[in-house]
Amino acid sequence: PRMVSIGFGQMNLAVFGDSWPIGTELQKHELAFGDLLHERLDTRNFFNCAEQGSTIDSLVLQLDEFMQKRIDDCICVFFITNPARYLYFENNEPKILRPTGDKSHLTKFYFGEVQSDELDYHKANISILALQRMCQQKGYKDFYIEGWTNIDWKYYGIDKTKFLPQSATEMFGAETNTQTLELAKFQNNKYIKPNKYHPNQVGHELIAKNLYEFIKAHE
Repeated sequence: PRMVSIGFGQMNLAVFGDSWPIGTELQKHELAFGDLLHERLDTRNFFNCAEQGSTIDSLVLQLDEFMQKRIDDCICVFFITNPARYLYFENNEPKILRPTGDKSHLTKFYFGEVQSDELDYHKANISILALQRMCQQKGYKDFYIEGWTNIDWKYYGIDKTKFLPQSATEMFGAETNTQTLELAKFQNNKYIKPNKYHPNQVGHELIAKNLYEFIKAHE
């Protein structure tokens, strides 16, 4: 792969993940952390490839689709969501099972009979190995931030130096939880209120600031 030696200001920026990088619950005039990071890094173009409610292994699909645009010189930021969410396919269309909200028979069966922490972390580790390999092959600079988990990235070959040392909720001073999004307890948190489950503008600014400093340290 071609080595990238140009400054970040001459590169593109792409963000991948779920509703957090989309900026769900922000006001129309407010900006999600990817847009704010794009401004701070002064990157050429910004691509928000995140999808509402997606899974960790959805990141592989998002990156693969983005790579078909044949864009070179890119910084990629991957937001790691709840590992319990399950990606499956129905009529060639990706579908998601989530541990909260959905009471379907399939959801009850999966979370009652199949799902386990060990399976979740196995899938998460495989996904990161795939993302890092894909980015390496393309010459992309890849960085990773966990939302509200502390997953053990244990499989040989995963470069853990590309992960921010704190999850997003740790930045907010909130406890992390590996299974369900326990932010309901933190709806008075200054980085979340008046929102329900997603960062407010100040929260997105804090994530963008920490991402910026982490990425600049790797320039």
